[in-house]
Amino acid sequence: MLLDGIKVVEMGQSLAGPWVGTIMADLGAKVIKVEPPTGDAARGWGPPFINGDASAFHVMNRNKTCLALDVTDAGDRVVFDRLIDEADVFVHNVRPGAAERLKIDAATLRGRNPALIYGDIAAFGHAGPLAQRPGYEMALQAYGGIMSVTGDAESGPQRAGPSVNDFGTGMWTAMGVLAALVRRGRTGEGCVIETSLLETALNWMSLHTANYVVDGILPKRMGAAHQLVCPYGAYETADHPIIIATGSDALFARLAGALGHPQWAEDPDFKTMPERLERREQVDSMVGKATAEHPRAYWLEHLAAAGVPCTPIQDLADVMADEQVAALDILVTPPDSTYPMTALPVSVDGTRPPLKRSPPTLEGARQAAEDAAALPAGSSLFDALVD
Repeated sequence: MLLDGIKVVEMGQSLAGPWVGTIMADLGAKVIKVEPPTGDAARGWGPPFINGDASAFHVMNRNKTCLALDVTDAGDRVVFDRLIDEADVFVHNVRPGAAERLKIDAATLRGRNPALIYGDIAAFGHAGPLAQRPGYEMALQAYGGIMSVTGDAESGPQRAGPSVNDFGTGMWTAMGVLAALVRRGRTGEGCVIETSLLETALNWMSLHTANYVVDGILPKRMGAAHQLVCPYGAYETADHPIIIATGSDALFARLAGALGHPQWAEDPDFKTMPERLERREQVDSMVGKATAEHPRAYWLEHLAAAGVPCTPIQDLADVMADEQVAALDILVTPPDSTYPMTALPVSVDGTRPPLKRSPPTLEGARQAAEDAAALPAGSSLFDALVD
């Protein structure tokens, strides 16, 4: 795989930190997750559970070796320091101030291993009055503006269903680490990569921010609609709603023709996007009246044939049974499990990175720590512990 030979120590908890390790492990790196002796709290995020650990923990920690270490204990610290001496990458998302207290801060670890790439994930960032404040997904969705544009006018602020900040911050950290590995290959230099959930939230809000700084108008919660595009959203049919997305004037013309009203595309009130946005309610009403004349299956076939982007609104049962999802082969069952999980959304030369194994139990992580402590000095802990 792409990262064969790269060695990563991950001291992640919950989602953002572990997701960095998962990306690296799925791409072929040897990843050792260091947990406290009591385990990552996410092991208990259930039900449901698989072999005593939450199913969410399995998704976030596959393809890794886990060691249960107390880095403040002298014996365990020897093992940890040996890992750092070998590692190419260290990443953590411990609470603000904990890295210094535990002596896993950048200055300490890069003092041992100057070529180390050190990934540091915070909640509110590494500067400013809130830098020392811990935070979780929903708090940063609220603070970073995401909840102000999620939901609709009647619902009030809503949390985006997926953990967009946790997963996004993990992705940004992994991208930073991968870029740093490329540079280190040229220069031999390590570095510190800093990311935060707040910065990720602000990045997700980039388009809304771009509009606000120009026109000064606060964006609204619009449900399935889009601030910049019309018609765009959920429209009722004779039985079930569908999503229609027309992101250009050409697509609107196709939609108008498919709905039996080609004259809409030539009407100066609707011909261009600014005109349609100015008359959003009227346009949505026109489209909705037309789609209500036939059932969902008719429109999905009819609109797709006309080249109009449209989809059903599927729940997870629908998604899991969907033939397009099946064709992507993204739901993969590790060899040691009977439960499929979502693999990385990327393929290399047509092959998706494999899910080789589920995470070990906490007892397995404790045993691995004992095994590591027994290995002779000078031997490679990564080579001995990671398959």
